[in-house]
Amino acid sequence: MPVNTVAYWAVIAFIFGAIIGSFLNVVVWRLPRGESLAYPGSHCPYCGHSLSALENIPLISFLLLGAKCKKCRHAISRRYFLVELFTAVLFLLFFIHFGPNVQTIAYCLFSSALIAAFFIDWELFIIPDELNFFALFVAIALDVWFAMHGEAGHSLLWGWLPRSIGGAMVFTTFFILIQLLGRMLFGRDSMGDGDVKLARAIGAMLPIGLAAASFFLAIASGALIGGGMVLYERLRSSKSAMNEDMTCAPQQDADEEPSTLTQILLYGLAYVFFIDVIIQIAAWLRIPAARRFVEVQSTNAEEENEFIPGPTHIPFGPYMVTGFFLAVFFGDKLINIYLRMSGLG
Repeated sequence: MPVNTVAYWAVIAFIFGAIIGSFLNVVVWRLPRGESLAYPGSHCPYCGHSLSALENIPLISFLLLGAKCKKCRHAISRRYFLVELFTAVLFLLFFIHFGPNVQTIAYCLFSSALIAAFFIDWELFIIPDELNFFALFVAIALDVWFAMHGEAGHSLLWGWLPRSIGGAMVFTTFFILIQLLGRMLFGRDSMGDGDVKLARAIGAMLPIGLAAASFFLAIASGALIGGGMVLYERLRSSKSAMNEDMTCAPQQDADEEPSTLTQILLYGLAYVFFIDVIIQIAAWLRIPAARRFVEVQSTNAEEENEFIPGPTHIPFGPYMVTGFFLAVFFGDKLINIYLRMSGLG
């Protein structure tokens, strides 16, 4: 492909990423709050001022407005600019890494869901099912597309099972075992179901080696960054505040009503065999029993979202997303380094 053509599509990828990032800002704010993504249009959350076209240009409008609402002059969160810039750069990197093909489009779509999950989980400690389901569908669709076109690494397992579904089942099982282990050792939920579903999507998207690398990188980054944040919070707090937090923490955990081992197993089996996905599809098809079940689950989820995290609670979803991106761009190099150092290469 000529250099000028590559440059043209690289610019298109960056601009399209910024536009998608602008939409993701809407998703991050509205989806966990149960608001429509389409109506009303973009507006200031403080004064309700409807944004004009000139006030809604990705990246540029934030800078021209000086990070403030044009009407009420209330500060606009830097997150809006960060999401747009990060998505734009990521789309550009995918284009450079994979080239102009279906794989680039799929990874851009998949990563859009992960970016939204990152910021929602960071703020609210939840990952909406809609994002996990969308990411899972993209992963399976890409795998099936490659299998139909005979791409290497996407042949059917045992002649009938798509690799993506097999990978999803393996890593869902792995995370369920982590849930069980945490419940048995610490008597509390060590990982949320949203994290398990996100692991399922990542396991479906990446080859098994890269998926394993992404989860190792997630754990490593969570231990380093998350642990550092907790340590900083404790050092910054006064001794009395620390004692108060430690006193309140068990009460918060008690109010959470941790899942029993039976519940973890039952829900885990549902996630491993995609039962929750099947029920959700049935609900979208307006099958009454499935719709009633989803409504009950949504009500229960809303009650769980009232959880107020303590200073030692860390959302794992953002680190899983970080591990995924690191694995995509550096996973093969890290695996090769490990194989050489271990003598297995």
